Amino acid sequence: MADVDRTKPWVFILAGGSGRRFWPASRRETPKHLLPLGPDGGTLLRATVQRALGITIKDRVLVITAADQAAAVLADVGDLIIRDNLLAEPVPRNTAPAIALGIVTVALRGAGPHEPIIVLPSDHGLTDLEAWEASLRRAVDAASEHKTIVTLGVEPTFASTGFGYLGLGGEEETAGDSDVPVRKVLQFREKPSVELAEDYFAAKGSWWWNAGIFVFRLGYLWYVMGDLREDLDLGMQLLSACIQQGDQAALAEEYAKLESISVDYAVMEQAPSLMSVPLDCGWSDLGSWDALEGLAQAEEVVAVGSSDNVVYAPGKTVALVGVSDLVLVATDDAILVMPRERAQEVKDVTDELAERGRDELL
Repeated sequence: MADVDRTKPWVFILAGGSGRRFWPASRRETPKHLLPLGPDGGTLLRATVQRALGITIKDRVLVITAADQAAAVLADVGDLIIRDNLLAEPVPRNTAPAIALGIVTVALRGAGPHEPIIVLPSDHGLTDLEAWEASLRRAVDAASEHKTIVTLGVEPTFASTGFGYLGLGGEEETAGDSDVPVRKVLQFREKPSVELAEDYFAAKGSWWWNAGIFVFRLGYLWYVMGDLREDLDLGMQLLSACIQQGDQAALAEEYAKLESISVDYAVMEQAPSLMSVPLDCGWSDLGSWDALEGLAQAEEVVAVGSSDNVVYAPGKTVALVGVSDLVLVATDDAILVMPRERAQEVKDVTDELAERGRDELL
């Protein structure tokens, strides 16, 4: 690969999830990030790549996806990325191994240990791009100056049990002239109980949601991953050797041996140093259908005495009479109807379908 601009960060976009909470529209081969839920009817993944290109250059944007999604991802964003920068996990192994694969890949391409890396989920929404960019640049400054991992945090709006939480300390000085604060993270708690979530929400300003966006220096995260998890340390060495030898079969074999675990559990809960930058940009993780408030994506929606419903039925005419706060999703082979407040329970439907052997619907 040609020389790259080393003043720009690397960006890893994680795009290998299944998005089960967006069933029946989301399936294994067409997951949430490939649905037309982004701005102007584009996909969430495409919107993420376009945002990344506002803070770095094309050469430094990697999209890490699942092998069975690679063709669809390339069809969606192939005009925005370099083909060699599409990395396909041989088998799904969650975010920690995916990030490890990205780190090994860019290191073998000549990335130095002090070069900053930003990890972005592929399926988030936001309304203020300028604020998003300012927070990320501040996070890059902090990660470059300190031996630490920087995560972006969001002020909670309710006591969610679906997010990780960041227990915060005081503000820290970092390089740069940004007025965006940087705070120490004293505790990282992934998906707490209802009782803890309520306590965190009540302690205004002391706990932030973890937005799932991480910034770090390449060498620092490699060291931390290896120090905390011997399996990842050895795994990264073996992956590096397989890539250098061009042995795809061996790479798939070694990757399959890695534990399927999120970076939150594998690293962030145990990291020796964490800092956080606030993300105040109208952020949403779009974790379930109820997050798409006001969505009415259909050929036509006729609402009579109805309000606050979420409708996704491309190509269909949908009539609603006297109903409120419902989710209605219709595809060619399935229909989902539920109260918006129970949107998190869609995963129970996919679990039941799996038990029934209805793999064609998953």
